[in-house]
Amino acid sequence: MSASSAPLPELTANGFALDTSHDRLAELSPSNHLLGDPDALREAMDEHGHLFFRGLLDPTVVNAARHEVLLKYAILGEIDDRHPLDDAIAGDAGGVAGANIRAFSESVRTGARYLAVTDAPEVLGVHTALLDGEVKSFDMRWPRFVRPGEGCGFHCDGPYMNRGTSRIFSSWIPLGRVHRHEGALMLLEGSHRSERLHEGYLRADADRDGLTWLDDDPSVVLEQYGTRWLTADFEPGDVLCFGMHMLHGAIDNRSPVGRCRLSSDSRYQRVDEPADPRWNGADFDGHGGRRVFYPGLGRWNNADFQDEWKDVDECGRLELRETP
Repeated sequence: MSASSAPLPELTANGFALDTSHDRLAELSPSNHLLGDPDALREAMDEHGHLFFRGLLDPTVVNAARHEVLLKYAILGEIDDRHPLDDAIAGDAGGVAGANIRAFSESVRTGARYLAVTDAPEVLGVHTALLDGEVKSFDMRWPRFVRPGEGCGFHCDGPYMNRGTSRIFSSWIPLGRVHRHEGALMLLEGSHRSERLHEGYLRADADRDGLTWLDDDPSVVLEQYGTRWLTADFEPGDVLCFGMHMLHGAIDNRSPVGRCRLSSDSRYQRVDEPADPRWNGADFDGHGGRRVFYPGLGRWNNADFQDEWKDVDECGRLELRETP
């Protein structure tokens, strides 16, 4: 049986089987019909905590950003060169050791084609409508490269970026096609109004309080904070926007052909409101110290996967330790 005809794998999150019955996992509903009506967009965001747009961006622009990012990961051996580059088949990452990951990470998140996606007029326009004024994206942007076997823990964005204005929205943008078994994002329906989250977790400051992911089991998280998980098979051009109180995570990437998931997280606020200095300004330093945003690492540092910020030495090299 060829890889293309192989049965799709079971959906999991953090290694736990995902209940796919309709009352536990449902499809995201597009919000395209609200475009051009700022009041309706704001009302829908307030009610649902998210907006999902099919084909908001030109797929050609998105695929160009994908190609740009993949070229850089290929230099580190993260892409298997026996396959076409844009297939994003995972390599052995043989070039990671000894590379200046600080410079690499900056080059990925400041690439011209990547910025053409995060700061596209269509994306800025949605956030301008939501915030009723001129907006900017955070200076820190989070391009993500999720290898087979990796995922993303459950969390809300609020505690990680709450030292400036509270009026912030996130946009998750797939850089290419992302089917759910390849690591699609999922939101927890109704969680933005969870009293339990507002009374505890959402009052925290991630750095001050040493915050980590919520429970790894998606069934436990669902029972505690929401009603159903919402996800989709994403196509290039799709954009998913949500607020700081929306609980979310990712389905594990269980691509049967070994494809890596590429996506982008970016945040937006009004230009005339205070910005969290951890993520904005000429000298922003994220979580501080000699730390670089480089999620996952395949066979390295898997025990520390939930900490997406890795320690580097004075030359920007990761401190790698291989796990069995």
